[in-house]
Amino acid sequence: MSERRNSRITVKDIAKIVGVSATAVSMALNNRGSLTEGRREEIKRVAAELGYVPNAGARSLRGSFTQSFGVVINYFNNPFFHDFFMGLEDVTNKIDFSYWVSQTWDDLKQEQQQVRKLAQMGVDGLIVLPCSREISHLTEITSRFNIPLVLISHSLDDHFPAVVADNIVGAALATEHLLLTRRPVLHIAGPINDKSGIQQRYQGYCQAMNAADKNFDPNNSIFFVDKLRAKDGYEIMPSILNQYALPISLFVVNDETALGVLNYCHNHNLRVPEDIAVVGFSDIDLIENLNISLTTVAIPRREMGQCAAHKLLAQIGHPSELKQNVNNNEIIMTLPVSLVIRDSSRVE
Repeated sequence: MSERRNSRITVKDIAKIVGVSATAVSMALNNRGSLTEGRREEIKRVAAELGYVPNAGARSLRGSFTQSFGVVINYFNNPFFHDFFMGLEDVTNKIDFSYWVSQTWDDLKQEQQQVRKLAQMGVDGLIVLPCSREISHLTEITSRFNIPLVLISHSLDDHFPAVVADNIVGAALATEHLLLTRRPVLHIAGPINDKSGIQQRYQGYCQAMNAADKNFDPNNSIFFVDKLRAKDGYEIMPSILNQYALPISLFVVNDETALGVLNYCHNHNLRVPEDIAVVGFSDIDLIENLNISLTTVAIPRREMGQCAAHKLLAQIGHPSELKQNVNNNEIIMTLPVSLVIRDSSRVE
């Protein structure tokens, strides 16, 4: 059986092992026909052991769908996805589609497992927030199993369709705003080698800084965190304050990391924005526990969910009316962003 897992398992393979016809296997897997319960369960057990994955491409050609998406995100508790799923449901509810959601904890092995599990469930397509630049498991899903997918937030060159925010423009807007404070403008950056969106925010910051100062040196102005959580923002602050005297201004890679910065300031009696001006990225619903509202770059998250659903439906070939302003021939769709100025960066 381990050898069979290295190639695509078909209904005929299962039929040969169980000793029934391919038609009987198909009926058992779709809970149809007059097979005995024992034989039906035997067929399903063998299919599961072989790692059988229904061919979504073949189902599409027959006009048959499981009416479901798989959605792979980083964390269930990520506030970013509240509006994203509202947008996804704006589309799926109209066509009676459902979706399954799994989390990766920003771990590649978890992502690989979750993508394959959802494929085995027979979803019609996948929406994935990639945690790295590794594509082998995603290529396997699209080419070997004929299951289409759409990436969100981060693209992987032109390998797969994607819906992303305009990270370069957003980062430049944030940086230009902080330059008005006439202080050192520093950047807390994420893992730029793993995620294109994070790299683009780094790029937008550097472009704005170079335009303002020809002697700008990124080596002295950028501080990297491994993850993008509040804990990481909190823990990087001592390194920054060891190198720079107050006051300073910080453009932070995302809102969750910025929340950690605000927590650090609160716990160490640092005034925001008088001592440290802060701008985040994403405009998520943060916990209101610091009596300070965060300036941030707003991503149209609900629209991202809508566009991802429409682009996936276009690949599946679902006979529904697609959103007119979604260019499904465009591999990477970039959504506009805007700067939302709040208390954390209002400096006279």
